[in-house]
Amino acid sequence: MSLTQSICHLLRRATGLSPPQHHSNPIFSPTSLSQLIAMKVATLLAAIVGVASAAPGQLVSKRALTPQDINPRTGCPGYLTPGEFEFPHYITQISKSQPDKAYGPQYFGVFTPNDVSSIFSFDIPASRTGANCTLEFFFPTQSQLKTSSYTYSGAGSFFFTGYNPGSCPNAETTYNNQPKPGPFPPFPPVHMEPGNAYIIDIGPCWVGAGTCVAGMTSTNDTNFSFFQDSDECPIGIYTSYSYL
Repeated sequence: MSLTQSICHLLRRATGLSPPQHHSNPIFSPTSLSQLIAMKVATLLAAIVGVASAAPGQLVSKRALTPQDINPRTGCPGYLTPGEFEFPHYITQISKSQPDKAYGPQYFGVFTPNDVSSIFSFDIPASRTGANCTLEFFFPTQSQLKTSSYTYSGAGSFFFTGYNPGSCPNAETTYNNQPKPGPFPPFPPVHMEPGNAYIIDIGPCWVGAGTCVAGMTSTNDTNFSFFQDSDECPIGIYTSYSYL
């Protein structure tokens, strides 16, 4: 099936309309049917563009954890489907006040106002070329955590900066030699607080498939430290996969 045929097929499914047929009834004239299709497709495209036009790293949505989103067995967010997400393959920090300090591999995300930032790196397999990647931050309440913990104080403003695909941190990464920013403009600040999950980015995985994708998270008003953990109660930043 060609790309055009696939798109038409998806549009027909989404609009609930079949291909034009020949009818003697004027209600189903080509003109009126075309107008109806155009109206439904315009509505569908308006919804699609709202997500598709979001730049990588831009906050797409914020949602509080609801009873429907909670894993009934653990009482924690149930978003991480086994085999369909990536845990950060490398975490490290950089410091503006100590620009030549290399922190090396870390297990914690650490942030201090206008100084310490954390870099998270994901290896995206080439086999995920056809998938959609969702970058999301899970922030349960302290009472929901069993194998992790965090400290948090401040106003909760965070900034996400994406690096060029394939440009990722290592044991020698410092503030002065950090990976180069990607081609997108700075992203707006995101307010994060306990009890919420945050979608940071949704986009096609082929952009970084077969290589590493990394980004820096910083803050200007918050002290935050957490142990990245995907066990009973996920906390931290993850990349998950989905398919249309």
